[in-house]
Amino acid sequence: MDDSDQNHSAINVSDTYAALDLGSNSFHLLVAHDHNGSIQVLDRHREMTRLAAGLESSGALSQECIDLALASLRRISQRIRSLPHHNVRIVGTNALRQASNREAFISQAEAILGCNIDVISGREEGRLIYAAVAQSIESRADLRLVIDIGGGSTELIAGHRFEPHLSESIQIGCISMTERWFKEGKLTTSRMANAVQDTQLELEVVEHGFRTHGWELAVGTSGTILAVQKAIAQFSSEGITKPTLKELARRLVCFGHIDNIDPSWCSVRRAQSLPGGVAMLQGIFKTLKLDTLEVSTGALREGLLHELVGRAHDVDIRERSVRALVPRFHVDQQHATLVARSALAMFDQLFPNLNDEFEDERQLLRWAAILHEIGMGISHSAYHKHGAYLLENLDLPGFTLTEQSQLAWLVRTHRRRLQTEEPMPHGKSLMHLCVILRLAVTFRRNRSDARPVETKFSKKGDTYSIDIDKNWLNAHPLTRMDLEQESNVLSDAGIELELKEV
Repeated sequence: MDDSDQNHSAINVSDTYAALDLGSNSFHLLVAHDHNGSIQVLDRHREMTRLAAGLESSGALSQECIDLALASLRRISQRIRSLPHHNVRIVGTNALRQASNREAFISQAEAILGCNIDVISGREEGRLIYAAVAQSIESRADLRLVIDIGGGSTELIAGHRFEPHLSESIQIGCISMTERWFKEGKLTTSRMANAVQDTQLELEVVEHGFRTHGWELAVGTSGTILAVQKAIAQFSSEGITKPTLKELARRLVCFGHIDNIDPSWCSVRRAQSLPGGVAMLQGIFKTLKLDTLEVSTGALREGLLHELVGRAHDVDIRERSVRALVPRFHVDQQHATLVARSALAMFDQLFPNLNDEFEDERQLLRWAAILHEIGMGISHSAYHKHGAYLLENLDLPGFTLTEQSQLAWLVRTHRRRLQTEEPMPHGKSLMHLCVILRLAVTFRRNRSDARPVETKFSKKGDTYSIDIDKNWLNAHPLTRMDLEQESNVLSDAGIELELKEV
């Protein structure tokens, strides 16, 4: 056994974390060790999959593309299968956001990896990228602009030091731009000019916001920009500047065809999307009036890893997002806290031995309880529907699209008739959380901070039972009526609620 093997064997697997970015151009795996909050990288792996190129006109991923991606994941799974599930974070970006058959692909991919895959929004992707770049650069500049040209989308993020303030996701990337203007592989001056102008048109709607925010330092990250930097290095040592980028575009056109691009510039597979990436970067330079761009190795996977380790140390950005919504939408914080307390008490009776899966559900239930009246600021009538709409569509830093859908579904179903015909998010059964939240709201209807009656809550199959003091129930006839009505509503959804007076 060599020294590296000894070092790896000495590392505790419980302190090893992995982040996997299922990008539109390639899959990136990053494995690292958490040493008292400091991240030590153990392994990196990349598989070029070009998911964005596999999107057919129907909006679905082609079977050929799916087969290639799944083969890549089988290789990647070898590296992460020994890690605890809660130490692994896997996210999908623009190609999976767009794919109409993403659920079918994700189902197969999760079976291979043995872990959940979360599809994140463009703005959430931008937030994580900004966090990674902020950790990787050493600069006294407070105002920063971060640019990430992906395969299917481009993220622009402006912020102050470690905090992103403005994040936009442009729905075109190096693969989609190359497909649009260099589909046959031909490289001409006119095609390059059209692609640059196309990028400028895409940026028109966000230009003002970024110019108003301003920046002292512009930083580029991820594969496309790293490839541009490498190509420029073939003829200049000045890095990515307005003149070197212009010269790169000129030299690229001189090749005449993508297949003729000098292999010393980049790999053959990277060359397939390089023209679109160069055109987009030129368009960004022109629109935002950039003169130079620094390059960072920090990318989405590093942002995922930092956040994953942060959660292990009780630093969860999702908690901050939920707390920020309370004053913003004038939620009655005292009442929300009491509902959450009652909900968690019932949850803990059903699941006294928490594991990672139940801990995640417990957290989701608590957030739903805190935010169940978020729609009240719009209108009391059907406030649960307003609340669900808000949670489905708001930008919630730290939350995946699936988590937002789950949260919205719980708020939508916490009162009135259960919409059993509506599928639960990501096919996951949240009905037990729904029942608990509905009962917690019922018991706290009087909005009093008085200690609620002691109950024994249990579940067997689809039947829930509540043991409750008979004398207390007789003294609270409105609660009795509410529980009886709740029993009828749940019965219509195929769920039995037994009220046992003791």
